[in-house]
Amino acid sequence: MVKDSPTGQKLFESFMGLRTISWVNWQGTGLKASDIRLLFCIKKGVRSDTNGMMVSEISNCLHVTSPTVTQLIKELETNGFLYRTMDETDRRVIRVRLTEAGEVIVQKAKAAVSDAFNGLVDYLGEEDSVQLANLLSRVSKYYKERPPRLVEGEGVW
Repeated sequence: MVKDSPTGQKLFESFMGLRTISWVNWQGTGLKASDIRLLFCIKKGVRSDTNGMMVSEISNCLHVTSPTVTQLIKELETNGFLYRTMDETDRRVIRVRLTEAGEVIVQKAKAAVSDAFNGLVDYLGEEDSVQLANLLSRVSKYYKERPPRLVEGEGVW
């Protein structure tokens, strides 16, 4: 059995605490963070020379399955934030674009995210914020290069 180090345990608890944080208050919009991520993905991914993004492209962007994306799209379409059309060259392909209301939400969300993170910089200070950003980049690199794995017979925290 692997023995937990106090520092490793503190890191684990800190990361678990981050999972429960709402980076931005979406209350009042009727939207969840997953909805906002999808809208951001479409805003960023739609090229001017296309009629929108394919579900598979959105799925790849968000790292979720196509059925998950389809469900989110249905909800956002019902609420008037995006619309679906058939591809002009392949009628089997559905393209997704933001509506004007979707564009407005994305702009508001960008401002809210910017405000939230600028507030964090104010709270932590410039030096600590830069250090945190650098450390988080290193953490991301570490886990991309060496994904966590469970060893049969061993417990987790």
